[in-house]
Amino acid sequence: MTVSSTFRRNCGAAVVLMMALVVSACSSTSSSTSGYLGPSISSVSAKKQAASKTVKNTKSALRKARKQLDALDRGEARDDRRLKRKKISKAYRAKIDARKAKRKGPLRQARRDVKKAKTAFDRALRAERRAQRRLKTAQQRKDASDRRAAATKKRKLLAQKKREKSSSSKITSAFVGGLFGSSEPALKNIDDYRARTDGDFKLAAIPVKKLDKRLLRQQVKYSTRHKVGTLVVDPRSKYLYLIQPGGKAMRYGIGVGKAGFEWSGSAHIGWKQKWPTWTPPEEMIARKRSLRKWSAKNGGMPGGVKNPLGARALYLMQGRVDTLYRLHGTPEWQSIGTAASSGCIRLMNQDVIDLYKRVPNGTKVVVL
Repeated sequence: MTVSSTFRRNCGAAVVLMMALVVSACSSTSSSTSGYLGPSISSVSAKKQAASKTVKNTKSALRKARKQLDALDRGEARDDRRLKRKKISKAYRAKIDARKAKRKGPLRQARRDVKKAKTAFDRALRAERRAQRRLKTAQQRKDASDRRAAATKKRKLLAQKKREKSSSSKITSAFVGGLFGSSEPALKNIDDYRARTDGDFKLAAIPVKKLDKRLLRQQVKYSTRHKVGTLVVDPRSKYLYLIQPGGKAMRYGIGVGKAGFEWSGSAHIGWKQKWPTWTPPEEMIARKRSLRKWSAKNGGMPGGVKNPLGARALYLMQGRVDTLYRLHGTPEWQSIGTAASSGCIRLMNQDVIDLYKRVPNGTKVVVL
């Protein structure tokens, strides 16, 4: 073996040793910063359970000792009553006296057993109460430690958010410049996907870095026979187009119906609603019984960030008939660009808010 190979081998061993030391240091640090340093709840709880079991056993022993003493006392009382009778033979009296004399020893022993069992039972009860107090104290200390740890974590998160917010403009410009070219149409609207407050609700930011950039709202060239202002839904491409003058359109990424739930045709927007109430149709309730609580009879699901209709809903009508299909928002941004809904056309909440502002009631909607 050459000197160079020996040197490499020794270096490799040294690197492995250093990595092991780092891992062990990290693990010890994580365990030492767990917060609560008192006795484990499981050990204190186990002691409490053992004390309760001892109480049960000593109580059973006391009951047994008292039962035995009661039996002897009843026998003694019977013999005393018999001795008080006026007419009793000398032989029978002698027999009773012998029996009473024979019972004295067991009576003394039974009384000692009862006293001993009572002492053990009282001691076990005190031990159980102490164990209960220790368990309660340990739980209170652990809860307090958890609250302090949660408060510390919250402070760190707030500080981190504050730092991120202070440099958000620089980060956004650097990120956008790296993600898109300077001439990308999606660059114009990317700031709209940040977190925002809409009415009484807070919309989470859309992680645009995780999305295909084609699904972001952007103005594109689009040739069509439909009039300006028409909404055209292309389920295969997962796009919704708002037709604009000059052969252009505002394009939105959408999620569409699963196989077996697709809908196509033309309709119009009958009405619009901010933070709408969601009422699943009876067909959907029949497929999923857990939705019964949100039925029309029960008032539906109130609007909110977890509501499947999201921040806005545009209700599609054919004449005066509700098609039961909607253009609506969704908190599930991951579903955009997929066939994941039950027939309705879903947009990211930030996009449906933009669309809501652009189209009035009566707007024609064409689903290809």
